[in-house]
Amino acid sequence: MKNRYETNYEFYNPSDLSAILFQVIKKIGKYRWNEKKKKEERIEWEYRSADFTINPALIFSKLIPYARRNDESENKDKSLGLIINEINKLIKDEKILEYLEGRNTQLKMMLENNGMRFEEFELMLYWRMVIGLGASHPQETSMTLHHIYGIPYIPGSAIKGVTRHWVIINYFEGDEDKAIQDPNFCEIFGTQENQGKVIFFDAYPVGTINLKIDVMTPHYSDYYSGKEPPADWQSPVPIKFLTVERTKFKFYLASKDKNLLEKASEWLKEALKEHGIGAKTAIGYGYFE
Repeated sequence: MKNRYETNYEFYNPSDLSAILFQVIKKIGKYRWNEKKKKEERIEWEYRSADFTINPALIFSKLIPYARRNDESENKDKSLGLIINEINKLIKDEKILEYLEGRNTQLKMMLENNGMRFEEFELMLYWRMVIGLGASHPQETSMTLHHIYGIPYIPGSAIKGVTRHWVIINYFEGDEDKAIQDPNFCEIFGTQENQGKVIFFDAYPVGTINLKIDVMTPHYSDYYSGKEPPADWQSPVPIKFLTVERTKFKFYLASKDKNLLEKASEWLKEALKEHGIGAKTAIGYGYFE
């Protein structure tokens, strides 16, 4: 099997930048000799980066290669494959997860020296998760990747938000007015007048990151785009998107109040196990064990 550089792709970036991108992101065709036809045939193709690692978040949102002619229908699948490869390189070659663990240890020590208490624990995804699926993106579906580290993570704001939502539903019958009458609730999450006394930090993967491409198939695409009423004659349109699968995340909480910290940690674990986080929780995404 032979690999061969191909030129039928482009970048919708300024011309001077595109010229550079063609050097660092290659389109590779895989060819094999067909004995019956007595000629080489292309059996597969992929995008491949240069020897150095490119920030996956940058490729994902800004530096997207677009295949032309017969390969257009496969472009999103192949570009997502490039993202997966770059994240794998970050883990293996750049050891980004080890760096993040050391950075969080330093942060913990610094805050403890200033009177803060810490709670930290690891939970494994039960199946898959995607954070930020509905965010604006050139290829329809998105995922939250850290803009510096380039890896999937769960923002602290999302962790705090889903925990707060779970507590209101589970402990206060979905009534926020009842929840804000509870002292623990107000001191943990804060109010319009006072900030909360517990800090919810970003959660990062530990050990490894398992990325998978999934597919959703809207059946009424013309209806969703506002063109026609929903009808069975409209063709389903498969949309591929990136997910995190069976990956362990480490969660951090901090507070000067031990009791509030323990209560917040308890609520957070319940929310992650019973409610889930991110998109598509109704079909089992975003649950931890």
